[in-house]
Amino acid sequence: MHMNFRTVAALALVCLVAAGCGSTDAGSAEEPAAPAASSTPATTESTPAEAPAEESTCEGRYADYSAAAVADECYTDTILFFHASWCPECRGFEEAIKGGTVPDGAQILKVDYDSATDFRKKHDVTIQSTFVRVDSSGERVKLWSGYGEDKSVDAVLENTK
Repeated sequence: MHMNFRTVAALALVCLVAAGCGSTDAGSAEEPAAPAASSTPATTESTPAEAPAEESTCEGRYADYSAAAVADECYTDTILFFHASWCPECRGFEEAIKGGTVPDGAQILKVDYDSATDFRKKHDVTIQSTFVRVDSSGERVKLWSGYGEDKSVDAVLENTK
């Protein structure tokens, strides 16, 4: 009986190989690929689905500064606003920013001018109502002093490019 078991096992193995176990994987992988390739119009229809990728750009915002906000990848433009509550220029800019529209993908982050002394030094900020465009790692790209300038979101964005 021991011989019969080996014979049966060998025959089963031969049947599996003959059935194309190795080629079943390759054939199965290619067969679904063919309908996927024939559904190229669906891929073309997916191109508008890439438009929602643009929607992954965050809604424009004006918020308090945080390192996490600077690192937020959905914002392509980050501008630090060195603001002092006692400064009339800063209050004017804040009213303009709150009353205006910060475009999608942009954020203006308010930094307390009085308490962020080291942070001011890092970015070479010497006067309140200064705006600093930074990259995603928080490094300064451009500095603009808005003191005495047009108070609008457009002016902030334009002058920090």
